[in-house]
Amino acid sequence: MQQKLNLKSFNLYEFLKHQNSESLYAPYFLADKQTYKNAHVNFPFRTSTYGLGITYSGEGDVFTIGSTDYLVKTGCLMTIGPGLVCQWKGNYTAEHDTVYFTEELFNGMQSSSFLQSMPFFFHGGKHVISLTADQTDKMASLFNLLKELKDQPSAIPGIVYALLMLTDSFHTKLDGKPKNGSISNGEKITQTFRRLVAEHFPEHKEVSYYANELNITSKYLSEVLQTELGKAAKTFIDEYVMMEAKSLLKQTSLSIQEICYWLGFEDASHFNKSFKKLTNTTPTEYRRR
Repeated sequence: MQQKLNLKSFNLYEFLKHQNSESLYAPYFLADKQTYKNAHVNFPFRTSTYGLGITYSGEGDVFTIGSTDYLVKTGCLMTIGPGLVCQWKGNYTAEHDTVYFTEELFNGMQSSSFLQSMPFFFHGGKHVISLTADQTDKMASLFNLLKELKDQPSAIPGIVYALLMLTDSFHTKLDGKPKNGSISNGEKITQTFRRLVAEHFPEHKEVSYYANELNITSKYLSEVLQTELGKAAKTFIDEYVMMEAKSLLKQTSLSIQEICYWLGFEDASHFNKSFKKLTNTTPTEYRRR
């Protein structure tokens, strides 16, 4: 029987496990195309685990993280970490393999602190990259082994660790750049801006604050973001705040007044106006959908 969405405490990881009759106690979960078939999670959701996936088909589904849009097609590697607000735009029907896991997976193997050194899991990181056919095959071989041994708990940490090391090496080799090597000034500004917005948006929604933090002008910041992300700085900030708002409205039982204050709005009226301006609906109407 399909589990109903519990909007008071919705957790995608637990929800998908329930949907597929998987144990909630195991610190990992394997997902594929069939996993999402009846899930119907079409609203922004906050992640509670790490996720790593590879696509084998697809012409280009849009996956939004924060307010950054990623085009996901054949041969894309996706990574998400805890605390990110994400949303699939449209129906995600691509053939893929994904593993969700918590830090507990590596208990007894080694410290899970190595995950913190992988920026592609966190705010400001590059969450979707394209792989070569050879790289895709390497990932697929490990996923096949993972599926074959999924009922052997002692084998899982080592295989997921191997997937993580491959993922880290692919990011390192991206565009032929050495790890911690040089990236364009525009990429550096964009990455830092995205991280700063994630950390400070409740207190600061004005472009000037972030431009000052980056020691550049507001005009130049927007020009960089328009080139790198296809949107101006203010648009990015406003969309980021609305993604957070939608997640809180759907995943929690917080009152609209509480959400308003958590997001840093002066009062509920200001929040309602901003929400309706950007979504063409009110927070109350959105929550009831």
